[in-house]
Amino acid sequence: MSRLTYEYAIEVLNDYLSPLQPMLADADVQEIMVNRADSIFVERNGVLSFAAGCDVNPDALDRAITILANVNAKAQTPLLDARLPGLRLAAARHPVAVHGNMMSIRKHSRRRIGLADYEHSGTFDVILGAPSTARRRSAAVLERLASGGAALREFFEWVMRERINVAFSGGTSSGKTTLLNAMIDAMPASERIVTIEDTAELQVHAPNHVALETNLGITIRDLVRFSLRIRPDRIIVGEVRGAEAFDLMEALNTGHPGSIVSFHADSADTAPARLESLIRMSDEGRLMTLTDLRYRIASTFRFFVHAERQGAVRGPVEIREVLGVEHDCYHTRRLFSRYADHANIQEAAHA
Repeated sequence: MSRLTYEYAIEVLNDYLSPLQPMLADADVQEIMVNRADSIFVERNGVLSFAAGCDVNPDALDRAITILANVNAKAQTPLLDARLPGLRLAAARHPVAVHGNMMSIRKHSRRRIGLADYEHSGTFDVILGAPSTARRRSAAVLERLASGGAALREFFEWVMRERINVAFSGGTSSGKTTLLNAMIDAMPASERIVTIEDTAELQVHAPNHVALETNLGITIRDLVRFSLRIRPDRIIVGEVRGAEAFDLMEALNTGHPGSIVSFHADSADTAPARLESLIRMSDEGRLMTLTDLRYRIASTFRFFVHAERQGAVRGPVEIREVLGVEHDCYHTRRLFSRYADHANIQEAAHA
């Protein structure tokens, strides 16, 4: 990028996004997240916070996206991935960004950090693991699942608190979306949540939330890849239907634990195989051996939750924990079944 082009791009940021200038000039700020024109969050020294009293003009935000795309020789598409010296920008336009145009600006560190800096800051220090009482408490949560009721609520709250990936399966009108909403409500309010859907149905009340929806030729797979550029803490995909399953599995293995995906399957038993078929719809997934694919799925998703509709009742009917892969087969245990007697549940759980 020429000096003239760079100066023009900075001028664009200064003119159209002037309310962001104090944050752009702040050396302690790592990222500025414009969820929409009137909802801006900032990451300062690794801590996310709401930028109270700061908003941008919606038309100015749209013009800034247009000009930054031109400066970077990018097409005027609903998604923008652009770079400026010292900055990386990602933006999405309405209607792909459900609540209005959004932009994420990541600032590169101005100071080069050496190995000695890591040592002096304590980053290299050893931290003792969780106490045995915490591990026993987690095991107790799983053991109580067989009884259902309050234990099931405690389980879902524990899964969200401990940032464990969950795969939801079920048919149409089985209550998956309703349960997803309840799970999202259990996530800490301090986290940044990105939801991706074909048609926006999730009702998210989290303060730091970006809702993305397929539109204008943009696919779920495009949005999964885009979401990694806007600093999500958790990624929620309303329904996985194809090749995006591979990208999502890769994303959940690279620093976004505690995320949720849902897809159609007949039971918790068949859900892993269904997920395999979705991942194999991608070119990358087809190149993986079945053994490698199963190990990857087992390491990504610890719990499979299956929902069904029985008359007027909709919700989870079975929960399975993936213990690993043995002899190229999934090794699981059933933790909860709504329609099995208590003795059979316990027997299955300890098999």
